[in-house]
Amino acid sequence: MTTDVRKIKTERDIQAAFLQLLVDKGFRQITVADVCGTALISRSTFYAHYLDKYDLLDQMVARYSALFAQRVSVRFQQMIDGEIDALVHSLLADMAENRHAIQILFTVHEPEADLKANFDQMLFKEWQTFIKEQPLEIKAPVDLIAAMGTNVQMTLIDWAVQHGEVSITAVSEAVDTIRKAVLLQITPAKKD
Repeated sequence: MTTDVRKIKTERDIQAAFLQLLVDKGFRQITVADVCGTALISRSTFYAHYLDKYDLLDQMVARYSALFAQRVSVRFQQMIDGEIDALVHSLLADMAENRHAIQILFTVHEPEADLKANFDQMLFKEWQTFIKEQPLEIKAPVDLIAAMGTNVQMTLIDWAVQHGEVSITAVSEAVDTIRKAVLLQITPAKKD
């Protein structure tokens, strides 16, 4: 089944207009009429694609969350394995295509559509699972270590989204130092 090119272009135009309006006005002040005017479409065209501005936001957040979910376990394993240069390179590559949209959507915090919170939650679950699977004695609470690890990765993601690709050597070294500190919280079990 082929997708109608007109549908793809219209959705692209609506989403581009929406992103621009998020920058200019903020989510709460945007109306469907604003989106239609900026995208140069009629209201009926908008409603053929989305129920309202909340549905538009939900669909965009769901799309970028799904893309992130596809990559999160690979990127997580790179972090654990200490492959920081590879992690930073791959993260920047992942973010490059959608950096502008992600950067803007990270500023919208609606209860049912919060991209940054979705990313954070996915990483937190990865950390919890990783820590619980370790046959080790853990000094600190699992949720604390998971939160620390998540914060390291979210800081890197925020940085990548805000700055794009610049010199990664210093970033890699800083992330690796923090990664080691987080992983130190999980120590080998004491033998009796």
